[in-house]
Amino acid sequence: MPVKGQRFGGKPLGWRKPEGVRAQHQVRAYDDEWQVIKDFVKILRSKGAEETRKMLDAIK
Repeated sequence: MPVKGQRFGGKPLGWRKPEGVRAQHQVRAYDDEWQVIKDFVKILRSKGAEETRKMLDAIK
C-alpha cells in the first residue's frame, strides 16, 4: 500500500544523460519559413554539426 504522497511510475532517477537535457523551445513559423527550417535540419542531420557550422560561417 503506497504511503500518502508517494508516487510510483515514470522514469527512474538518474535516467538523464550526463551532458544534460535539451531545452524545450516553441517555434512558430509560416509555411515558407518551415520549409527553410526543414531544409536546414536535413543539412544538419546529413553533414553533422561541425560541418554545418563551417557552412554557416562561410555564408555569414
